[in-house]
Amino acid sequence: MTKTIEDINLYTWFMERKVTPCPNHFTKTSTPLTDESKLWIYERLAGRFSFDTSTFFADANPLFEDPKEAMMYELAWG
Repeated sequence: MTKTIEDINLYTWFMERKVTPCPNHFTKTSTPLTDESKLWIYERLAGRFSFDTSTFFADANPLFEDPKEAMMYELAWG
């Protein structure tokens, strides 16, 4: 499948969406992050996000600034 210029997510291209460290007002999800879901976040969503890696043995869980995007992630990957 060939990608064209229309396939580029302009939000990812022109701004830094991944926030480190994570602010307190972000909404945490309960579904762990995978390589496929990480790519889905970059391509399908538009808002800022962060990855929770606070525990040593646990998988990273994404956190979103917009609660609607957190719900979309949970519906798609939960």
